[in-house]
Amino acid sequence: MTMAQVAFQCRIEPEDMQPELVEQIIIPGVTAFCEAKTGAAIRQASYVEDWPEHYLTGHALDIGQATEVSSLAVVQPDGSLLDQTGPFDLRQGSRESFLHFGAGRPAGVLRIRYQAGVDLAAYPSVLSWLLMSAATAYQQRETLVVGQMLTELPSSFLDHLLADITVPPRF
Repeated sequence: MTMAQVAFQCRIEPEDMQPELVEQIIIPGVTAFCEAKTGAAIRQASYVEDWPEHYLTGHALDIGQATEVSSLAVVQPDGSLLDQTGPFDLRQGSRESFLHFGAGRPAGVLRIRYQAGVDLAAYPSVLSWLLMSAATAYQQRETLVVGQMLTELPSSFLDHLLADITVPPRF
C-alpha cells in the first residue's frame, strides 16, 4: 500500500496529503491492525516460533501467509541450536502454511525462522480493506483523536474482505 493509493482512495491529490502522517502513522497503523485482526502477515517480515515436541509434522505455523522457511533448528538442553537441513516442506494454503517433514519430525523443541507476507495482488479484497481503513483514519483523524464515535460500515462486510487470509482460531 502506498501513499498514492491512499490519496486515490481519499479522493485527494497526493501533494495535498501529509506524507509523514500517511507513511509513518496511518499505513503502518492499519497494516498492524489488519495483521492483529487476521493473524496473517501483511508486510513481508521474518518470524520465529518454537514448536514443542508434541507439534507433529503437518502442524500449521502461527502466522498466516508464510512463504519460506529460513532456518530450522533443534533447541538443545543448554539452549544452543542444532541446525537441521531437512528434508522439510512448507505447504501453503490460502490462510495457513503447514510444515511437513519428509523423514519424520526431528525430536525436541524446534526453532523455526520463516518469511511471511501476503501477496496483495492475489487478495485484492485485503488491499481494499487496507485502503478503506487508511482513508477512514486519514479523513476522520480529528474525530478519532478526540474520541467521538464514527459510524462504521457493518463489521460483517468489512470482515468478509479479510476472510481469505484470516487464520482460524486455535485452542
